[in-house]
Amino acid sequence: MLKTLGIFILAIVVILVALAFIPLPKLHPMPKSDQAPDEGSSEICPNCVSISMDHGHPTDVIYVLLHGITNCPVQFQKFGQLLFVEGANVFIPRMPYHGYTNRMTEAQKNFTAQVMLDEANRAIDHAKTMGKRVVVVGLSVNGTTAGWVAQNRADVDSVALFAPFFSPLAKPNWLIAPLANGFTRLPNFFVWWDPRQKENLAGSPHSYPRFATHSLAGTLKLGLEVFAEARQRPPLVRKILVVTSASDLAINNRRVEELVALWEHSAPSKVLTYRFPAELRVPHDFMDPAQTDQQVEIAYPVLLDLLRKLTDDTTHK
Repeated sequence: MLKTLGIFILAIVVILVALAFIPLPKLHPMPKSDQAPDEGSSEICPNCVSISMDHGHPTDVIYVLLHGITNCPVQFQKFGQLLFVEGANVFIPRMPYHGYTNRMTEAQKNFTAQVMLDEANRAIDHAKTMGKRVVVVGLSVNGTTAGWVAQNRADVDSVALFAPFFSPLAKPNWLIAPLANGFTRLPNFFVWWDPRQKENLAGSPHSYPRFATHSLAGTLKLGLEVFAEARQRPPLVRKILVVTSASDLAINNRRVEELVALWEHSAPSKVLTYRFPAELRVPHDFMDPAQTDQQVEIAYPVLLDLLRKLTDDTTHK
């Protein structure tokens, strides 16, 4: 009896390990419609719809600002206004299944890497009608999306990766693929951002207090694809900016450095980097003024200056 049970447990372990290491199909972002799958839902908070800041005519630069997971366009609104004042048009799309009035909604279980990429590509296509040069800025999981854009969209001028999520903090590289493949195949469940506060999470009133495991697993898989493409060929965009913080407790900065090294090898003139020093205590989310540990008075001026360098006409070819 015990021998049979032992064999059964061993077989289950072998199956789980095999599922974790068998690669998932490659993502092929192809928006099938011109709007998000939940566009027009009555569950969306009026303050969390997509934000368009338009001067009334196409500008030289149009910024597409991609907010982080479980947040909504408000996260980028104040920063977007600063870019708008400088003369650029700005578009901040709402990621599908985000910004619902009910912060405990289970709809975010539907937010996959495929959905995230499709929305980013829809936003870019729309932005091309608002300006000459499209600049995509992505935060956290959408920093990973910005990495994909850098590799795959020649019609985008520049991208900025803000604290891109390619690996969790202090996790070794060999664990990324098993985590991505394994959690994608396991049932989708929620994890609290802060298990102590749970649904009472402080900070932005529009941000969900928990995330779905399939969403994060899909982002890890997307990151692996960005790395694979970066090893094979240089990025297609003109310029890339990568910004991290030494105080970031969410992502593995060393993994980001590895991607930067790949890009610098294949396209050394394209890459700009900046890291906020540890003593400034700039958090992972250095965009949302509503976060309790925010340092926007430090971060915003630096980021604006970096984006000016990114879009400098003297380097435009």
